[in-house]
Parts: sequence; C-alpha cells; structure tokens
Amino acid sequence: MPDRPINPWHGKKVASSARRSMPAPLNARALALRALLAFSRDGTFVARTLDELFHQHQTPVRERRLATELAAETVRRSLSLETILSRYVTRPRDAVEPDLWWLLQLGVCQLLCLRHIPVHAAVHETVSLCEELGKPRAKGFINGTLRSIEREVVHSCRDSDHADEAPLTDLLESCTVDQLRPHQWPVVIPQDSQLMVHRVELAREVFASAVHDPILALSQVSSLPEWLMQRWQAQMNDLDRVLRLALWFTTPGRMALRVNLQRASREEVLSALEEAGIPGDPGELPESIRLPGTAAVADLPLFRDGGFSVQDESAMGAARLLDPHPGESILDLCAAPGGKTCHLAELLQGTGRVVACDVAEDRLRTIDHNVRRLQLQNVQIWGMTPEGEPVPPGPFDAVLVDVPCSNTGVLGKRPEARWRLTPASFLELIPLQRRLLSTALKLVRPGGRVVYSTCSIDREENSDVVQQVLAEHPEIQLVSEAEHWPGVPADGGYQALLRRSH
Repeated sequence: MPDRPINPWHGKKVASSARRSMPAPLNARALALRALLAFSRDGTFVARTLDELFHQHQTPVRERRLATELAAETVRRSLSLETILSRYVTRPRDAVEPDLWWLLQLGVCQLLCLRHIPVHAAVHETVSLCEELGKPRAKGFINGTLRSIEREVVHSCRDSDHADEAPLTDLLESCTVDQLRPHQWPVVIPQDSQLMVHRVELAREVFASAVHDPILALSQVSSLPEWLMQRWQAQMNDLDRVLRLALWFTTPGRMALRVNLQRASREEVLSALEEAGIPGDPGELPESIRLPGTAAVADLPLFRDGGFSVQDESAMGAARLLDPHPGESILDLCAAPGGKTCHLAELLQGTGRVVACDVAEDRLRTIDHNVRRLQLQNVQIWGMTPEGEPVPPGPFDAVLVDVPCSNTGVLGKRPEARWRLTPASFLELIPLQRRLLSTALKLVRPGGRVVYSTCSIDREENSDVVQQVLAEHPEIQLVSEAEHWPGVPADGGYQALLRRSH
C-alpha cells in the first residue's frame, strides 16, 4: 500500500482568496456578536464563523476562549434569555431590531450565567457594542434594560454565599419538576473542576409555572423547544427524567480526549495536561481521558503533533464495538469529520485500511486534515455524490455506518442543533438512516460485522431503525446494542453490532 492511497478526491485544488490587508482587531464580545448575527441570519455554526474571524484578525488565545464561550452559551441558552428579556424589555418584541435583541441576550448571558465576568464589564462592554452595530443611539435602551435586570437579581452565581448550589451529578439524581419556581433559574457553570448548579433568583416571576404548564416551564428553564419536551415526555412518561435530561443539555457537558496510542501514551498526555493546568483523569477506555469541563487543548503541542483528539467517550464506543482486527479492511460509510475514522485506523495499529466516505469537498477536506495531523497512513478518502455513488468496491471485513441524525444526544456540545431540529427532521432522517444501514449490510463480507451508530437518544432513530432493517435482511443477526444516556457519564448515543451469517 502506498503512503498516501490514491482516491477520487485527492488532487483537487481550492481557489485561494486575494491577499487583503489585515482587518482591525476585534475584542471577544465583538467577535461573539458577529458569530451570533451570522447564526441568526444564515444558520451558520458559531464555531465556524469564529474560526474564520480568529484567522482574519489574528485573535489572541485568551480572546478566542472568551468569544467562543460567549457565543456558544448565548445560543445554547437563547430561549431562557429571551424569556427573561420578555419580562423586562418595555418595547414590544417586534419593535426591537434583531441585532439589538441578540446584543441584549449576549449581555444577559454575561450578567446571569458567567461568574468570571464582572457586572460592570458585562454591562459597559455590551453597551459599547452598539458602535459595532452602527447604532450608537441604542446605548440608552441597552444600558437601561441590562441595569433593570441587574437591580432585580436577588441571588446569583456571583454571591459569596454558595449554600444554594449543588454538583450537577447530584442534581441529575434528585431534581424534580415540582422544585421549579417561576422566579428561579437553575444555571449550570464550571466551578472547582466540576459542574455546579446555581439557582439564579430574580425579584419577579419570569418563567411559566411548573404547576400549571410543566412542559412550557421545562422548555423555558432548559432553553429547549417545547415540542421536544413533549416528544421526550411521550417516550419516557416521566417529567422528572425529562427535566434532568434537559438540565444536562444546558451545558457543553464534560470533555473527553482520545489518545492516539500510536503517537503517545495516556500518561504522556495526562502529564502535558497537568503542566498546562488542565485537570484530567483516565477514562473508561485505555485511550480515553476525562476532563471536568471544556478547555483549549488544541493549543497543546501534543495535539498539533497528533498525540490525541477531542472525542466523547460514547463516540469512542462505536469503533470499540466494531472491534477492528489488525490487517482488516474497514469501511466508514459516513465519515466526516473523521473522528471515528481515525479511531478505527489507530486501533488497526498501522495495518489494514480504512476507507472513509462522505459527500462534499469541505467534509472530505476535514477528514484529510485530521488524518494528516494524526499521521495515519492506512486511511483512504473516498468522495461520493449525495445519491451515494460511486460505492467503494467491497466486500469489507467490517463497516461502520454513523448516520446523520437528530443530535438529540449531544444538544449541549452542539448548541445550534436544538434550533435547527424540527419535528419534520425525523421524517426526513429516518428513511435516510434505513437506506444507509441497508447499503452497509450489502458491503460487508459473509461473517463480517456492521455497527450502526447515532448520537441520538430517540428510539425511532435507534432500535426502531435496526429492527425495521433486520426484518428485511434475514441473513443479518443483531449481536448487541449499547445505549449511552446523557450524563452517564458522557453524552448520549446509540450503537448496534450486527453480523452477516456465513
């Protein structure tokens, strides 16, 4: 096998933009606001917008971290922030311009959710962004709204007396809907190497009554669509369980790393984290490391040299369930961004091959970037059309089909997903999931293995899809299933191991 296998995607050139003068630098709040407005206007992921802005403005690491936190937290908590603002803004909602509404959300997020930002900075710096918007006359309106909310904060995460706080792990075991109060907001923030829940209390009632309308109250305090709360309640028949699930998704959750054991040991990565002041612990798998919150680990030298990747432990379970054996030929049918592809290649220990398929050149480029950073030589990238052509020549010893899904298991880590998802999404996704699983089953050899994987917790996308496809393929047997519940201990997801009979 050549060092870099030939495939249909390699060799394409991407046009470079014309050389421009360096734009004036922007501070973290201005960068975050631009990302929020791009998301509002085009649905663009805030991380993608910020990456482009960071590159254009050569943003320092500290400003990058703050901008990322501000933008992600504001999008993730958007419905809660809107609910609070609707009780304090004196103008009718449709009389507030969209960019000013996002600016207010950004300000309230700093006031109520981010302990490390001083109140005066949260207000003053937010008001100053009216200049960024070209609307200096709106400063009085923005300042007055934020100050009125600040004056009515009875208890917040900034208070020196933290008697009203609890670890998120404890709350996920004990909280109930009847504990919700219209004037209180359970806000989860990182503190002392763990996630803590603080009950922010305001002088007036801002949320719906959990007694009279529990679904609406759940939606407002967790910043998740009301229809999704109804769907979960129909599937679980347990409002308290829905609340605990929803509260987990108000945070990005815990971060995990996957060590590339071909390039570094877990002990080496843990040592590098410790030197950088980032606490970490060995995870459940030999290659996994758990972090208490989020961290800018991409700045560590071991990351740039291919020593590890960022990947949730539940996602690592997909490659582990497929159980690659040295020398095998493995297909990753929906590979972008390449995390599971690279994990499979690492588990093959430099032998065999992994054929990574996906559509669209930017998605294939992302896979290639990860493969090159990890210095893997046994990955072949295969471009396909949206119709799934051309199919890589098989058969394969094993196939991973990590299908497009609702992302309901990772709504915390992917803050935009909760607003991009609609009830119609399931009607579009489930037929595609069945088709992709059927394709995977046709490409595996007799006696070979297939893992069907999602980052969803929805039964219709998981076990229901597997059972429907199994009914059409009597030669396939279900070997095992793995259901990952959000917060126990990582994000949510589902994997099923299937085997073709001899």
